[in-house]
Amino acid sequence: MHIKYKNSILQAITLIGLLAALLLIATTVLLGYIAIVNDKTSAIKQSIVLYENLHKYKVEDASLQKYLKMNQLTMVTLDEAKSIMNRGEQLITDKEIHKTLHDANIEIFVENKHYFYAYKADADMFYFINEAPMTPIPKYLAFGTLILLVLLFWLYRFIKKSMYPLQLLHKNIDKFSKGEALDKEEVESSDEVAQVANAFCMAASTIDTLQKSRILFLRNIMHELKTPITRGKLIVHMLDDEVKDKEKLLDTFNAMEIQLKELSDIEAITSKAQSLDIKEYALIDILENVYDILHFDDVTCNVSQEILKVDFDLFSTALKNLVDNARKYSTVFPIEIEYKNNTISVINEGEPLSQEIDNFFAPFTRDCNDSHTEGFGLGLYIVNEVSKRHGYVFEHTYHDGKHFFSIHIQESKL
Repeated sequence: MHIKYKNSILQAITLIGLLAALLLIATTVLLGYIAIVNDKTSAIKQSIVLYENLHKYKVEDASLQKYLKMNQLTMVTLDEAKSIMNRGEQLITDKEIHKTLHDANIEIFVENKHYFYAYKADADMFYFINEAPMTPIPKYLAFGTLILLVLLFWLYRFIKKSMYPLQLLHKNIDKFSKGEALDKEEVESSDEVAQVANAFCMAASTIDTLQKSRILFLRNIMHELKTPITRGKLIVHMLDDEVKDKEKLLDTFNAMEIQLKELSDIEAITSKAQSLDIKEYALIDILENVYDILHFDDVTCNVSQEILKVDFDLFSTALKNLVDNARKYSTVFPIEIEYKNNTISVINEGEPLSQEIDNFFAPFTRDCNDSHTEGFGLGLYIVNEVSKRHGYVFEHTYHDGKHFFSIHIQESKL
């Protein structure tokens, strides 16, 4: 089962960072509001205590003076009080609380970041200003929030930088799977992810070197084998027709040439260094090419003007192997080729397979029911590999005495 996740780890970290920042700002606003409310509550309590003391003591009494000094409260003149009340702002904005204090002859103002209290006690007016400035709670909270946001931002940058080796590793794995050149950038870090990324790049480079060596070796071997086969065929053609086993020799060289071509096809398919040349082709043109390769046209073809996006040579090779496989094992001719519901099917009558179809997708696997048929057992392996390279699905079904070898054409991801 394949599970597909659209979101990356970096996206998740970014989302968590944004949520953390929003929560931090919301928490700061809430704490600021609570702190301001508490500060107002303290000012109200102080005004009430001072009001009670004014009713207990005269202004000149030592007890009241001690209280005023301890709480940094200074008495102001009427003119100063009027000036402050004209310029200042009411501390209490809630109508009910303000009315309650006003009925008790208490007024509280804020002037130049100081609290100012006005009282009426025993028909006398008293005015006091708190010399201790109000605590700049919003400033403190804003400053603290800014510091935390900066720290959060740098933490995000650090995590993002730490994720870079993982991103590079993902990119290189993707390129390696497609046979593309790797980004051979060495990550200068000592953490485990960076070590894995660097180790993968080194391993991939080694594998790439071995792959190129293997391809070069195979191509050289095939080239060297083609020469003696060609010479052998020429020599056979030059022999007199009366020479015994001339036809057998020619058939042997032809079989060797066909088998060498199959090995060449496998090398082309499995070589990641060779990219597909995907273009639009008419299916009927691909099949005509198959018939020309096989010199075989005993086929009923139910194909119209379907257009496929494929690599012409490789897809022709796949269909050639399907048609050739049907020709070898069919008990009734002609064989059938049809295109229906985005599926190409090569159909032939014959005996059931001796093994599960997946076993024939492995190279050098043949049906043990027929040991006289020529070949290396590479045909279905080649078809399956070509289908996978195109992003298609190859499958086999058997019913009513017929084999259906089908390639399901899907939207290519290449």
